[in-house]
Amino acid sequence: MKNLLLAFGVGAMLLSTTACGNSGAADADKAANDSISDLFGVVVGSQFAQEINHMPEMDKDAFLRGVSTAVLADTSDMSFQQGLAQGARLAQQFQYFYTEMGVSIDRDMFMKQFKKAILSDSVGDISMQQAVLNQMMEQAQKRAAERKEAERNNAPDAVANREAGVAYIDSIRKADPSVQVTPSGLAYKVIAQGSGDAIKDEDMAAVIYKGSLADGTVFDDSKGEARNFSPRRVVPGFGEGLKMMNKGAKYVLYIPGDLAYGVNGMPQAGIGPNQMLIFDVEIADINPAKK
Repeated sequence: MKNLLLAFGVGAMLLSTTACGNSGAADADKAANDSISDLFGVVVGSQFAQEINHMPEMDKDAFLRGVSTAVLADTSDMSFQQGLAQGARLAQQFQYFYTEMGVSIDRDMFMKQFKKAILSDSVGDISMQQAVLNQMMEQAQKRAAERKEAERNNAPDAVANREAGVAYIDSIRKADPSVQVTPSGLAYKVIAQGSGDAIKDEDMAAVIYKGSLADGTVFDDSKGEARNFSPRRVVPGFGEGLKMMNKGAKYVLYIPGDLAYGVNGMPQAGIGPNQMLIFDVEIADINPAKK
């Protein structure tokens, strides 16, 4: 916007200097307008070019056709201009429906009903149609999310990490019979059993822990200091492990990827999709929920 304002400032300067000539007000205005038009095209075109040059998927000829349709339209017809602008916004929305939700709008069918509604003498109650449309779009969005989840789950790195986690847990169970597995798939080893009641969902546990990957890479470490956690506000496998423990307990948790950060992983911590996590956990204290 600052650059555009600068362009307007230069145009105003040209207008003032040209208008001071003796060739007549009309000629001065035309000369100034021509100067502004020319320079405005250079400046704005260059600004757009800077953006487009970083977008290899952008077809410049197609982009110019779109701009030309809007710019060269009859500017005196405000209704047409507003329709053109609204049409562009609708086209963008259709593209969003397709790329994000897999919904392909039939443009001809849409325009048939759109035109019928616009040209009708009155608008009836469409609350029922609106409710049905909202429900259909929610279902489409849910299906799109499920498709994307399946795609991420079947991605090569997600599959490899999942299989590696299963193989790792199988290997440690064969090497150490004391490692147990819950119905959910969480593997754990009891190093020391504590005393008192087990941690509940509503409790806050003071936890000393170290989190690492199967190759030994440490991604998180409380460094001997207890940090407060609720079983409901951590990854599912960690929360399940906490609820098996009581004060003074020490466990090693082997958390499969689907009970950890899932297909999204946590890239900022170096955790890949479906990557298994290993936690050394000690419960320093429990703060029961107030009744």
